[in-house]
Amino acid sequence: MLWSGLFFTSIIQCIFLISLLLIRGSKNIYASRILITLLVLMALTNFGYLVVRTELAGYIPQFFAIPFGMMFLFGPLFYFYSKSIIDQDFEWRTGYWLHFIPYVIQLAINFPVFLLPRSNWDWLFNSFLSGQLEIRTIDKLLFGVQDLHLFIYLFYTFHRIRSAKRNQGNHQYVIPVLARVNWLSALAACLTVFLATVVCLYVLILVKGKYNPVTNYTYTIVTSIIIYFIAYKLVLDPALVSPDFAQKYRTYMPFTRENGEMYLSKITYLMNEKKIYLNPDLKLATMAEKLELPPHQLSKFINEKFNKSFTDYINGYRVNEFINRINHPDHKALTVYGIALEVGFNSKSAFNSAFKKITGKTPSEYKTE
Repeated sequence: MLWSGLFFTSIIQCIFLISLLLIRGSKNIYASRILITLLVLMALTNFGYLVVRTELAGYIPQFFAIPFGMMFLFGPLFYFYSKSIIDQDFEWRTGYWLHFIPYVIQLAINFPVFLLPRSNWDWLFNSFLSGQLEIRTIDKLLFGVQDLHLFIYLFYTFHRIRSAKRNQGNHQYVIPVLARVNWLSALAACLTVFLATVVCLYVLILVKGKYNPVTNYTYTIVTSIIIYFIAYKLVLDPALVSPDFAQKYRTYMPFTRENGEMYLSKITYLMNEKKIYLNPDLKLATMAEKLELPPHQLSKFINEKFNKSFTDYINGYRVNEFINRINHPDHKALTVYGIALEVGFNSKSAFNSAFKKITGKTPSEYKTE
């Protein structure tokens, strides 16, 4: 019952994860589909071992043979999953199906097992559970090839991950490259533990010359741990499991001559007529909203047109307004700092710094002239 419960629980967890991925959807469709495929394979593997431990063996004994050769699929799928997360230009190509030829060969070799009569299945299950089922020479060879196959794909995947970490470039993705690399490294470490476990089990059955059901149970425990690890990550950081390549900062789109003149006119109106710079809480995002522009577009536009940052541009208007007011009779009763507050500065230090930067003098020096 213990093993049956473990198999059943991991299968339910797998189904839950698959459902969650399908319901939530993903803009990185390749990563999502590949991960779902991996989860389906793990669920089928655990279901195959569940069959032999329950009454299902009397109804669908063929499912016991489904996990045979699945390891030929894990390596390529994880490799392509990592590429879909790291490479922005990744897309599935027809040639990629060639990576799954070893599994097709294994499936062809095992196909006669699916055609066994019911009496043979009963004998197979009894022999397997009692630890008396001998290993065929072809199976010994295939087990070794599977282990080597997964090792090669993990090796190349680790290499690809390290390369991505070294060459992050200037990409400013919403989900950073480093976060993607760390996630893939953790998942690769899980698969490495899985491979190490399988190799140990392979050596064990080679020594004994017979199948041991405990090896299959151990296999299932490790795959279940991987399933729960993915579940934990999906709940903790769902966007990281199948991240797209949305940029953190959108690309700047140059203005046409007509649009440039239109926005220049709007900015001039806001500054000269509305005098929005008098608002001490004025921010780039606030002004951008009034102009119906993304903030980064407005910032770039001001920099190109006035050769100033947004802050320097606004402070220029505030300093000019201060100069106009300080010599006006209506403001004689106010202190220098009082006038600075009226024109939009929210601190004495910010005012002094901006005034000195723009005029080359301190406010006190300017007033005494």
